[in-house]
Amino acid sequence: MKPKLLSAGHLHGDVIIEHAFRGQFEELKNVLSSIDVPLRPAGPFTPTGRPATPKRQKKSFLGQNRYALMPIDQSAWNVAINAGLEKAGWTCQPVANLTSEMIGANLLGDFVKNRVFVEVEFGNVASVYRDLFKFQIASRARTCDVAVLVAATSRLARLFDQGVASYEYLLSLREYLSIGLQMPVWLVGLDASDWSEIHQCYDEMYQVATANGIDCHPFEVAASSDSEAEPDAVS
Repeated sequence: MKPKLLSAGHLHGDVIIEHAFRGQFEELKNVLSSIDVPLRPAGPFTPTGRPATPKRQKKSFLGQNRYALMPIDQSAWNVAINAGLEKAGWTCQPVANLTSEMIGANLLGDFVKNRVFVEVEFGNVASVYRDLFKFQIASRARTCDVAVLVAATSRLARLFDQGVASYEYLLSLREYLSIGLQMPVWLVGLDASDWSEIHQCYDEMYQVATANGIDCHPFEVAASSDSEAEPDAVS
Protein backbone atom coordinates (compact mmCIF):
# COMPACT_ATOMS: atom_id res chain seq x y z
CA MET A 1 0.00 0.00 0.00
CA LYS A 2 1.51 3.30 -1.12
CA PRO A 3 0.85 6.28 1.14
CA LYS A 4 -0.79 9.48 -0.01
CA LEU A 5 0.81 12.79 0.87
CA LEU A 6 -0.84 15.72 2.61
CA SER A 7 0.61 19.20 2.50
CA ALA A 8 0.74 22.46 4.45
CA GLY A 9 3.28 25.18 5.08
CA HIS A 10 4.81 27.62 7.52
CA LEU A 11 5.94 30.94 5.98
CA HIS A 12 4.81 29.53 2.61
CA GLY A 13 7.34 26.71 2.83
CA ASP A 14 5.11 24.45 0.73
CA VAL A 15 5.00 27.02 -2.09
CA ILE A 16 8.68 27.92 -1.85
CA ILE A 17 9.96 24.36 -2.14
CA GLU A 18 7.61 23.51 -5.01
CA HIS A 19 8.66 26.49 -7.11
CA ALA A 20 12.17 27.48 -5.97
CA PHE A 21 13.44 23.93 -5.28
CA ARG A 22 11.44 21.99 -7.82
CA GLY A 23 13.93 19.15 -8.17
CA GLN A 24 14.08 18.47 -4.44
CA PHE A 25 10.29 18.83 -4.17
CA GLU A 26 9.75 16.17 -6.84
CA GLU A 27 12.35 13.82 -5.35
CA LEU A 28 10.84 14.03 -1.89
CA LYS A 29 7.33 13.59 -3.21
CA ASN A 30 8.32 10.61 -5.38
CA VAL A 31 10.29 8.80 -2.67
CA LEU A 32 7.73 9.35 0.10
CA SER A 33 4.78 8.28 -2.07
CA SER A 34 6.47 5.29 -3.72
CA ILE A 35 7.41 3.28 -0.62
CA ASP A 36 4.90 0.67 0.51
CA VAL A 37 3.91 1.12 4.14
CA PRO A 38 5.79 -1.82 5.76
CA LEU A 39 3.69 -4.20 7.83
CA ARG A 40 4.74 -6.47 10.67
CA PRO A 41 4.27 -10.25 10.62
CA ALA A 42 1.26 -11.46 12.60
CA GLY A 43 3.19 -14.20 14.39
CA PRO A 44 4.56 -16.34 15.80
CA PHE A 45 3.05 -15.38 19.13
CA THR A 46 5.38 -14.37 21.97
CA PRO A 47 3.98 -13.59 25.42
CA THR A 48 6.74 -11.10 26.23
CA GLY A 49 9.54 -9.28 24.46
CA ARG A 50 10.33 -5.88 23.03
CA PRO A 51 8.10 -5.72 21.22
CA ALA A 52 6.08 -8.83 21.88
CA THR A 53 4.63 -10.45 18.75
CA PRO A 54 2.16 -9.39 17.59
CA LYS A 55 3.21 -5.90 18.71
CA ARG A 56 0.62 -4.60 21.14
CA GLN A 57 0.10 -1.95 23.79
CA LYS A 58 -2.67 -1.39 26.32
CA LYS A 59 -4.97 1.46 25.33
CA SER A 60 -8.26 2.70 26.65
CA PHE A 61 -10.91 3.41 24.02
CA LEU A 62 -14.56 4.12 24.80
CA GLY A 63 -13.96 3.20 28.43
CA GLN A 64 -12.52 -0.21 27.61
CA ASN A 65 -8.89 -0.96 28.44
CA ARG A 66 -7.64 -3.57 25.96
CA TYR A 67 -4.62 -4.18 23.78
CA ALA A 68 -4.31 -2.23 20.55
CA LEU A 69 -2.24 -3.92 17.85
CA MET A 70 0.51 -2.18 15.88
CA PRO A 71 0.69 -3.60 12.33
CA ILE A 72 2.90 -0.85 10.84
CA ASP A 73 6.67 -1.24 11.14
CA GLN A 74 7.95 2.33 11.55
CA SER A 75 11.60 1.26 11.80
CA ALA A 76 11.42 -0.45 8.42
CA TRP A 77 9.66 2.63 7.02
CA ASN A 78 12.50 4.85 8.22
CA VAL A 79 15.08 2.55 6.66
CA ALA A 80 13.23 2.52 3.32
CA ILE A 81 12.92 6.32 3.24
CA ASN A 82 16.60 6.64 4.09
CA ALA A 83 17.57 4.27 1.27
CA GLY A 84 15.31 6.02 -1.24
CA LEU A 85 16.60 9.51 -0.54
CA GLU A 86 20.22 8.38 -0.34
CA LYS A 87 19.82 6.78 -3.76
CA ALA A 88 18.43 10.09 -5.04
CA GLY A 89 21.61 11.86 -3.89
CA TRP A 90 20.50 13.28 -0.56
CA THR A 91 23.05 13.58 2.25
CA CYS A 92 22.04 11.64 5.37
CA GLN A 93 22.50 13.03 8.88
CA PRO A 94 23.60 16.55 7.91
CA VAL A 95 24.89 18.92 10.57
CA ALA A 96 22.57 21.87 11.12
CA ASN A 97 25.18 24.26 12.55
CA LEU A 98 27.95 24.27 9.97
CA THR A 99 29.38 27.71 10.69
CA SER A 100 32.09 28.43 13.24
CA GLU A 101 29.87 31.12 14.75
CA MET A 102 27.50 28.53 16.18
CA ILE A 103 28.31 27.34 19.68
CA GLY A 104 27.56 23.91 21.13
CA ALA A 105 27.32 20.32 19.99
CA ASN A 106 26.56 19.52 16.38
CA LEU A 107 22.86 18.98 15.66
CA LEU A 108 22.22 16.23 13.14
CA GLY A 109 19.22 16.29 10.85
CA ASP A 110 17.89 13.47 8.69
CA PHE A 111 18.59 14.66 5.12
CA VAL A 112 19.80 17.67 3.16
CA LYS A 113 20.20 18.55 -0.50
CA ASN A 114 20.66 21.90 -2.22
CA ARG A 115 19.86 23.82 1.00
CA VAL A 116 16.68 21.82 1.71
CA PHE A 117 16.80 20.39 5.27
CA VAL A 118 14.53 17.41 6.04
CA GLU A 119 13.32 15.72 9.22
CA VAL A 120 11.16 12.57 9.12
CA GLU A 121 9.48 12.35 12.50
CA PHE A 122 8.08 8.99 13.58
CA GLY A 123 9.04 9.59 17.22
CA ASN A 124 7.23 11.15 20.14
CA VAL A 125 5.88 14.67 20.41
CA ALA A 126 8.98 15.94 22.21
CA SER A 127 11.04 15.07 19.13
CA VAL A 128 9.10 17.63 17.09
CA TYR A 129 10.49 20.47 19.19
CA ARG A 130 14.03 19.20 18.64
CA ASP A 131 13.30 19.21 14.90
CA LEU A 132 12.04 22.78 15.02
CA PHE A 133 15.09 23.84 17.05
CA LYS A 134 17.37 22.31 14.41
CA PHE A 135 15.47 24.20 11.71
CA GLN A 136 16.02 27.46 13.55
CA ILE A 137 19.72 26.73 14.05
CA ALA A 138 20.10 25.88 10.34
CA SER A 139 18.30 29.10 9.47
CA ARG A 140 20.51 31.24 11.71
CA ALA A 141 23.63 29.44 10.47
CA ARG A 142 22.45 30.10 6.88
CA THR A 143 23.11 26.49 5.95
CA CYS A 144 19.63 25.90 4.50
CA ASP A 145 16.85 27.95 2.95
CA VAL A 146 13.78 25.77 3.47
CA ALA A 147 12.94 22.90 5.83
CA VAL A 148 10.69 19.87 5.46
CA LEU A 149 9.00 18.09 8.36
CA VAL A 150 7.33 14.74 7.65
CA ALA A 151 4.94 12.90 9.98
CA ALA A 152 2.21 10.29 9.73
CA THR A 153 -1.43 11.19 10.24
CA SER A 154 -2.93 10.50 13.65
CA ARG A 155 -4.87 7.47 12.45
CA LEU A 156 -1.80 5.93 10.84
CA ALA A 157 0.60 6.81 13.68
CA ARG A 158 -1.49 5.09 16.31
CA LEU A 159 -0.97 1.85 14.40
CA PHE A 160 2.78 1.83 14.98
CA ASP A 161 3.25 3.26 18.50
CA GLN A 162 1.84 5.36 21.32
CA GLY A 163 2.48 9.07 21.78
CA VAL A 164 3.75 9.54 18.24
CA ALA A 165 3.84 13.04 16.79
CA SER A 166 1.19 13.28 14.09
CA TYR A 167 0.65 15.49 11.06
CA GLU A 168 -2.41 16.94 12.75
CA TYR A 169 -0.23 17.90 15.71
CA LEU A 170 2.15 19.71 13.36
CA LEU A 171 -0.79 21.62 11.91
CA SER A 172 -1.87 22.67 15.40
CA LEU A 173 1.54 24.30 15.95
CA ARG A 174 1.48 26.53 12.88
CA GLU A 175 0.01 29.58 14.59
CA TYR A 176 2.81 29.48 17.19
CA LEU A 177 5.73 28.88 14.80
CA SER A 178 5.77 32.50 13.66
CA ILE A 179 6.88 33.51 17.17
CA GLY A 180 10.36 32.08 16.73
CA LEU A 181 10.88 29.93 13.64
CA GLN A 182 12.13 32.09 10.78
CA MET A 183 12.76 29.34 8.23
CA PRO A 184 9.97 28.39 5.77
CA VAL A 185 8.80 24.83 6.42
CA TRP A 186 6.93 22.39 4.22
CA LEU A 187 4.77 20.15 6.44
CA VAL A 188 4.15 16.74 4.87
CA GLY A 189 1.63 14.21 6.11
CA LEU A 190 1.72 10.50 5.30
CA ASP A 191 -1.69 8.88 5.17
CA ALA A 192 -3.07 5.59 3.87
CA SER A 193 -4.31 5.62 0.29
CA ASP A 194 -6.05 2.28 0.91
CA TRP A 195 -6.68 0.79 4.35
CA SER A 196 -7.47 -2.75 3.17
CA GLU A 197 -3.95 -4.21 3.57
CA ILE A 198 -3.44 -2.59 6.96
CA HIS A 199 -6.89 -3.79 8.04
CA GLN A 200 -6.10 -7.33 6.88
CA CYS A 201 -2.76 -7.34 8.72
CA TYR A 202 -4.45 -6.08 11.88
CA ASP A 203 -7.09 -8.81 11.64
CA GLU A 204 -4.39 -11.48 11.26
CA MET A 205 -2.61 -10.12 14.34
CA TYR A 206 -5.96 -10.00 16.15
CA GLN A 207 -6.57 -13.68 15.45
CA VAL A 208 -3.10 -14.66 16.73
CA ALA A 209 -3.45 -12.53 19.85
CA THR A 210 -6.98 -13.56 20.79
CA ALA A 211 -6.15 -17.25 20.19
CA ASN A 212 -3.53 -16.82 22.89
CA GLY A 213 -5.82 -15.16 25.41
CA ILE A 214 -5.00 -11.49 24.64
CA ASP A 215 -8.04 -9.23 24.81
CA CYS A 216 -7.71 -6.76 21.92
CA HIS A 217 -9.59 -3.84 20.44
CA PRO A 218 -10.95 -4.54 16.97
CA PHE A 219 -9.46 -2.63 14.04
CA GLU A 220 -12.39 -0.23 13.78
CA VAL A 221 -11.74 0.98 17.33
CA ALA A 222 -7.92 0.95 17.33
CA ALA A 223 -7.68 2.78 13.99
CA SER A 224 -10.41 5.33 14.60
CA SER A 225 -9.25 8.91 14.07
CA ASP A 226 -9.31 11.38 16.95
CA SER A 227 -8.78 14.38 14.68
CA GLU A 228 -11.24 16.67 12.95
CA ALA A 229 -8.56 18.17 10.70
CA GLU A 230 -9.07 17.92 6.96
CA PRO A 231 -5.59 18.59 5.53
CA ASP A 232 -4.88 19.15 1.85
CA ALA A 233 -3.41 16.47 -0.37
CA VAL A 234 -0.26 17.02 -2.47
CA SER A 235 -1.08 17.34 -6.13
